Amino acid sequence: MSKKDLTNNLLKKSKKEPKLIFQEKVKCPRCGSLSLIVREYIYTIPYFGDILLTEGFCKKCGYKFRDVKVLDASRPKKVVVEVHGEDELRYLIVKSATSAIKIKEKGYKMLPGPASVGFITTVEGILLRFLEATKVACKGRELEPGCKENLDWLKKAVDGYEEFTLVLCDFEGTSSVKGEKTHEVPIDNECEELKSESLSYLHKK
Repeated sequence: MSKKDLTNNLLKKSKKEPKLIFQEKVKCPRCGSLSLIVREYIYTIPYFGDILLTEGFCKKCGYKFRDVKVLDASRPKKVVVEVHGEDELRYLIVKSATSAIKIKEKGYKMLPGPASVGFITTVEGILLRFLEATKVACKGRELEPGCKENLDWLKKAVDGYEEFTLVLCDFEGTSSVKGEKTHEVPIDNECEELKSESLSYLHKK
């Protein structure tokens, strides 16, 4: 099941009719025309309860986006997931646009930025995003030691043959992870370093 299918599947299982709470026509970031329709809905979905879904579509150039965040917001937190096999790969994640993710053992990072959006996925889905990005970065260099090592590790991890620790730093309290082998702690230095790294990157851009 694709990442989009997972989100759509949960939305279809909403316990209530989605509630439209906002609609506005704004300037499109791609083509610059005032033709981007932005709508916000509240859905009540399994596992996560109320979520805010924001969607945008430009009638002129076709640009579109989707953002998801948990409405039952909590305080900023760090969520640690100990992955030992296929069971943990199926854990559900709502990752907000402002949160960061790190695979501790390999140093892989997913940092928030101006183009970031929130989405619903699984731990496996996070690995697949890292694998996709690594394939792009290593195109034509797949047999080089660094690329080969990372590609091999990610492929084995997706198949459940690698143990690792996934860390989600939720700076606004609008993300969530559902699974037994998870624990939450306050934001710490590891998360602050990810936040600083993201801000530093944005400053350079």
